[in-house]
Amino acid sequence: MISLTPLIARLAEAPEGFAAAGAVQSAARQGAAPRQWFRQVAGAAEFAQVRPEALPLPACWVIRAADSVRHAGERAEHVTLAFDVVIAITNARSHRPGETDDLLLAYREAVKTLLLGWEAAPDVRPLKFSGGRVLEYTEGDLYWADRYEYQAVITNYLPDPANPFDCIDSTGETL
Repeated sequence: MISLTPLIARLAEAPEGFAAAGAVQSAARQGAAPRQWFRQVAGAAEFAQVRPEALPLPACWVIRAADSVRHAGERAEHVTLAFDVVIAITNARSHRPGETDDLLLAYREAVKTLLLGWEAAPDVRPLKFSGGRVLEYTEGDLYWADRYEYQAVITNYLPDPANPFDCIDSTGETL
């Protein structure tokens, strides 16, 4: 199993130019200050403890979603791992239609900028985008999940010992 911790760390920092992109345009239309990057970037354990009324938005979670395995030889497997990046933003009423959707799109595009083509580890192929879906669309909050996946070859073997076997060492113990 490959850790998702490097993905969480990668999403903790806003991509260059995020504040000058769609988030600023949307904020300007609302007469508000530009949106900041995610106030929280965490994993599945934190997502399971979400209390929407006390959540600092915008927020983001990386959650393992699925995996599939194809045999690749003795003690080796081709593994495709999928994970969701859940984005939560404020769904506030505004005078112009589409502003919440524009803001969500700005965050989704920023996350894609950080993840697409990135290799999380030496034996991992670059990340790919697989689509997205709404999780919850309420009067106060919007939760959206984008699915990403990557492939890796997992081997499960120990290297041969440095010195070849050439004798039995007696420990003095009897069975």
